[in-house]
Amino acid sequence: MTKAELLMPAYRFGSLGEVTPDILREMGAKAVGLDIDNVIAPDGTLKYAPGVKEWVKSITDAGIPVTLISNGTIFRVKTVSKYLGGIPFVHLAKKPRPGGLIKAAKRMNVKITELAMLGDQLFSDIKAANRCGAIAVRIDPLPGKSLYPHYYEWKAKREKPYLDAFEERRRQADNK
Repeated sequence: MTKAELLMPAYRFGSLGEVTPDILREMGAKAVGLDIDNVIAPDGTLKYAPGVKEWVKSITDAGIPVTLISNGTIFRVKTVSKYLGGIPFVHLAKKPRPGGLIKAAKRMNVKITELAMLGDQLFSDIKAANRCGAIAVRIDPLPGKSLYPHYYEWKAKREKPYLDAFEERRRQADNK
């Protein structure tokens, strides 16, 4: 895979709430790997996006297991897991290395190709998913304040050409 292919999501959504069980099934997903920072809570905070608990419940009630996959420490990840009803988690996942995703897929008893990794960062979440054959799903970062605004501004500039290429590819597919 080229660098551009490693950073290209298969799907993109404006928010987590847009992803439904039916959409996950259409992707071929039988399980979800869920990033924390800027997907369900602003980076480094425990201020959750509205509806996150209900979203996780709707996915699991539909028979699709969800596991948090985060580069965060056990303190943060376990706290988020408890908030979400004690869902399983992989902490210190070391994304963009794919090991955390592979571990989560094994725990949920699905093939790695049946795991949808939902995350906001192309250079960690999406790259990890593409490295191991998981379904790479970009969730646009939560709006609001981050503890590291300069880092995320820098990251957004680096991601922009890849996201522009994704949108162009989607426009071309829609026009066929």
